[in-house]
Amino acid sequence: MAQVAISFNKRTYRFECAEADAERLAQIAGYLKEKLDVLIREHGPVGDERLVLMAALMVTDELFEARADIDELLEEQTGKLKSLSQTIEESRTGSASDLGRKSGV
Repeated sequence: MAQVAISFNKRTYRFECAEADAERLAQIAGYLKEKLDVLIREHGPVGDERLVLMAALMVTDELFEARADIDELLEEQTGKLKSLSQTIEESRTGSASDLGRKSGV
């Protein structure tokens, strides 16, 4: 097991995780710490619970925006694929009709 130390507001918290997850946990903790530091600079000492809640709301907002962007991209790409599929199908159908006319069927 690995141990990752996360420092926030002059306190250090230690979390255990699998060795393979340690780097990722450290990155995530660093990202959250950046958010908390920004909030502390902007709002001063408003209490740990409030700061953590505010950071959680900020990160959740980012998640919701990212999900909306992904959904929009998926819809756009799905529309393009449907259009392309329809064009190919029309091309095949048209080619089959042309072959039937040329052979006298």
